Amino acid sequence: MRRQRSVVQMLRALTPISGRPAVVRHVVASSRNAAVPAAAHVVEKPGFHSANGGTVYPVRLVKPVTQYSNVDGGRIDDGRYTNFRADVTKLVPSERVYTDPVKTFAYGTDASFYRLLPQVVVKVHNENEVTQILPMARTHATPVTFRAAGTSLSGQAVTDSILLKLSHTGKNFRNYEIRNGGKEITVEPGLILGEVNRLLAKYKQQHGLDVQYKMGPDPSSIDSCMIGGVVANNSSGMCCGVKQNTYHTLKDMRIVFVDGTVLDTADADSRASFLVSHKTLVDGVVDLASRVQADKTLSALISKKHAIKCTTGYSMNALVDHPISDPIEIIKRLMIGSEGTLGFVSQATYNTVVDHPFKASAFIVFKDVREACRAAAVLRRETTVDAVELFDRASLTQCEGHEKIIGLVPTIADAPKTGAALLIECRGATDELLNSGIAAVSASLDGAKLDLLNDRETTYPFMKDEAVYKVYWDVRKGLIPLVGSSRAAGTSVLIEDVACEVDKLGDMTQDLIEMFQRFGYDDASVMGHALEGNLHLVFSQGFRNDDEVKKYATMMQELCEIVAEKYQGSLKAEHGTGRNVAPFVEMEWGSTAYGLMWELKELFDPEYVLNPGVILNRDPDTHQKFLKPKPVADPIVDMCMECGFCESNCPSKDLSLTPRQRITVYREISRLQDIESPSNEEQARLHEFLDIFTYEGDATCAADGMCQVKCPVGINTGDLIKSLRERELKKKTTATRGANALASNFGTFAGIVPPFLNVVSMAHGVLGGGVLRAVSGALNKVSGNIVPVWNEHMPTGAPRLPAANVPSVGLTSSKGLPRKVVYMPSCVTRMMGPAKGDANTGGVADAMMSILKKANYEVIYPAGLAGSCCGMLFNSRGFKATASVKGGELEEALMIASEGGKLPIVVDTSPCLAQMKEQLTNPALRFSLYEPAEFIANHLVDKLEWSKVREHVAIHVPCSSKKLGVEATFQKIAEMCADQVTPSGIACCGMAGDRGMRFPELTGASLAYLDLPKSCSDGYSTSRTCEMSLSNHSDGVPFRGLVYLVDEATSAKNVEA
Repeated sequence: MRRQRSVVQMLRALTPISGRPAVVRHVVASSRNAAVPAAAHVVEKPGFHSANGGTVYPVRLVKPVTQYSNVDGGRIDDGRYTNFRADVTKLVPSERVYTDPVKTFAYGTDASFYRLLPQVVVKVHNENEVTQILPMARTHATPVTFRAAGTSLSGQAVTDSILLKLSHTGKNFRNYEIRNGGKEITVEPGLILGEVNRLLAKYKQQHGLDVQYKMGPDPSSIDSCMIGGVVANNSSGMCCGVKQNTYHTLKDMRIVFVDGTVLDTADADSRASFLVSHKTLVDGVVDLASRVQADKTLSALISKKHAIKCTTGYSMNALVDHPISDPIEIIKRLMIGSEGTLGFVSQATYNTVVDHPFKASAFIVFKDVREACRAAAVLRRETTVDAVELFDRASLTQCEGHEKIIGLVPTIADAPKTGAALLIECRGATDELLNSGIAAVSASLDGAKLDLLNDRETTYPFMKDEAVYKVYWDVRKGLIPLVGSSRAAGTSVLIEDVACEVDKLGDMTQDLIEMFQRFGYDDASVMGHALEGNLHLVFSQGFRNDDEVKKYATMMQELCEIVAEKYQGSLKAEHGTGRNVAPFVEMEWGSTAYGLMWELKELFDPEYVLNPGVILNRDPDTHQKFLKPKPVADPIVDMCMECGFCESNCPSKDLSLTPRQRITVYREISRLQDIESPSNEEQARLHEFLDIFTYEGDATCAADGMCQVKCPVGINTGDLIKSLRERELKKKTTATRGANALASNFGTFAGIVPPFLNVVSMAHGVLGGGVLRAVSGALNKVSGNIVPVWNEHMPTGAPRLPAANVPSVGLTSSKGLPRKVVYMPSCVTRMMGPAKGDANTGGVADAMMSILKKANYEVIYPAGLAGSCCGMLFNSRGFKATASVKGGELEEALMIASEGGKLPIVVDTSPCLAQMKEQLTNPALRFSLYEPAEFIANHLVDKLEWSKVREHVAIHVPCSSKKLGVEATFQKIAEMCADQVTPSGIACCGMAGDRGMRFPELTGASLAYLDLPKSCSDGYSTSRTCEMSLSNHSDGVPFRGLVYLVDEATSAKNVEA
């Protein structure tokens, strides 16, 4: 593999080396009474131990580990991991087993601020594999940790042992079944929570049901977190409270225990069999429950603690809430929130909750945070309000930079230093019920004589307009990213998660604010789910030296004392215990309950194979070990929080690295390159990282920017990769000269391509697809992925452009504007025609011109069309200067053709339009440019007769169009042409121009998730290359340009409006 060392060396971190100390924390590997069998211990000898066995820069062991011990930092390979790997590859193909330094480093990161490097990463595909791997791990004494989305915040999804990854594996672990009119749904752990809600919405629509149901939990990570983590962490969220969390809404589950046994709690035979086969475990659970229920003081403590949000320790309420005569129910509930330490949940059945369609919200500013918290307590006691969110003054300061909310609630800026606000939401099945709820809330607030900043009714009314209340909630969801985007480079965003009884919330909030002020956390914000007494404490923290770590540790100790001891609250309300508060579980629960938790762990996992050290850990310093630094690497990505929200949108997530992983690996590369005098080991590590990153990080990045859509701080990892490509190519003058020559002679090139594609199509007919596929595949390998790999959906050459339409009679629209448009056929549609055998023999331009002619539009082609190009062809490869030149030429031609931006300009390929908009220098064109669906919707709908010509079609909105916000418009146009329209569900197909042809595994990985109904006759998009890849992976559903469907479904109006 070609080494691209120069790529990374070009991008040095901006901070001087002297400002970035190499050592963050000295950690002693031994652990006092660690959460392992008593026989385990650590043997040490003097010296420095490098990044093996769980240690990671710049965490250094004072003394290296030379003998295995089941503690963080002590899990070295003394042969056991080698043996495990040999056995597991007999079950799982080797391409799903990762041990290389880049992949293990990438998977050493989750959304928490801890890092542990796994010895082995295994992508598991189904329950059966897990049932065989767990006994294997038990045999070899190699602990395992499960990971779904990796969005957890407390360090429960990282390990320096075996990481079992059950997401990003195509359609595996993604099955579901909806029953009982949507009241019940069975899901597998690889489904995203928000995706499940969309499935429920689709079910309601398809079956014509009156009531919409949704999942109970609603964390802010709803569009990224997966069911596996939701169950394992007992996730809740902004509106679900305690009553609708997983513990209270889960009906049944399938559990894989450490010995590989599967228990299906919904199956009577499975329950009966388990009671016999695992009598010791069952008897132990019954004994624990009996002792707890007999201890009235302990039972009362457990019930009181779980009356508020509490995910510290195990779900001890399972031992109180259910009779000892039903041990299976107790076991089921104990699994919830156990963070993979008791077993693996391979399937979960939920009772869903009603999603009321009528909603209203009010944003109310108070003079004092205690008054805001008192209001929340009043509403909890006296009303059935649905949600109450708290903003402290620091949060309101962040809001002041948000133009929309300041426009709606200008008094935010007037809040005093002690001020705060509540965001209150009411819901109802009908508008009448909603009004009743609003009236009750209003009466309680007014009756409490609260010290509001302004009059409630006139200044802070309840708003039913979705456009208004959506602003309120978008700001609430964006508070954490606002802190994240304003922090200093090289620091992490920390989110602590605490709760107390709502009557105590005001005092606890004030104490925590004062604590942050004393410790100098000037950016700290206190916000959260006030109705549940739940606060999120958001602040930035560096782990670059001993002083920073000491500051964090001291603050954490005081925080725990305030919450757990002074207010008898929860140290983790909804984020899970993890490693973060494992040393403080006893402080919160007391020694009796804490001892019972250890007994539970021993019952389910006596050999500590399942995620040891998480939830329970006798090392009092585990929360301040293996802290994850974030070295400065590049301003494009320095603000990355490594939350993982981006990953589900990434086309390469199943194939190579995700955006989060690209960034974390690139940070390590930058760190290694900034070492002034690297050791031989460090230099070798750098070279190996660079070698692997060439393919995993660069070549397989589509650079489509869909990661930015889901990134809380708006990072486009594709920009980083394109920047690396550009800097690499600057050193390759031959390649740059070649790109410039191609750009200068683009008309000639564009003229050669169509006849060449026709020759290839003829060869297909003569030689057959197998020969072309084999020959092109061989050339692809030999050429270093320069020659595309042929597939049967490759296009023929595009026909000549049709003559521009000139209407016989000039018309004006109802707004008095001429029916005149500039049509810009992209170079792709000028070169690529239909696929061989396609029923449409004309090109995209023919269909577009036909539509415009029926609408009686005068069409203008821009001058110099034959040699025009938006520049994307060059920009995606790193030739940014060349792309800028071509883009500038096109912009000049469009300015002339559109009369300075007065006429609309339609571009028939969405990615090209996005490229043009991105590099515009003249603002006059910004609002003149349209992609096809947008232009048709805005200009042609009322000028054509429409009919539905298909029963069921699929649509794929290209990633560029998604970023432009035209998804709904695209669907609307398709629905005017077909009875039923199904979106592809794919964020990005991975084609990325021609990259998907040169690296076909990229589109193969992305489109492994494509699952179209069999009733779909055909599919439509607005990118010719995307249509090729979709057709190649859609099980017989051909994709074409949307304009073909519109052309077929429309006719000229007989009478002009």
